[in-house]
Amino acid sequence: MSQNFRVIKEFIESKHLELMDERIREALHDRRVIKLSSDEVIVWVFYGRERDYLIIPKIYCSCMDFELNVIFRGVKKSCYHIITQHVAEGNGFFRDLHVSNELINDILVEILYIGRSSTLRKILT
Repeated sequence: MSQNFRVIKEFIESKHLELMDERIREALHDRRVIKLSSDEVIVWVFYGRERDYLIIPKIYCSCMDFELNVIFRGVKKSCYHIITQHVAEGNGFFRDLHVSNELINDILVEILYIGRSSTLRKILT
């Protein structure tokens, strides 16, 4: 894990991202961005401590901040989950899981209806 932290720290320093939100740095370090893929589909998920979020890169996040502050109020251009996913994808700081379509469906249903995927947590532990 310390090597993982060093790589991310070097990336942050080299890109002058010291001012990056602490939550983003922490999420990158913990690799909380998950790329779920099957033979037919790719889905991005932010694996949170309390809740999980579906992300459509640069377009949508299922978090409340995105819904309220980006869509309805228009006071923000994005949420930190989308920013974190973008940085993670561009620099390889994510977990890449190849699973069945059925498993992806189960995970998405849990995230969208419950807010947290126990199926995803079982896979990751």
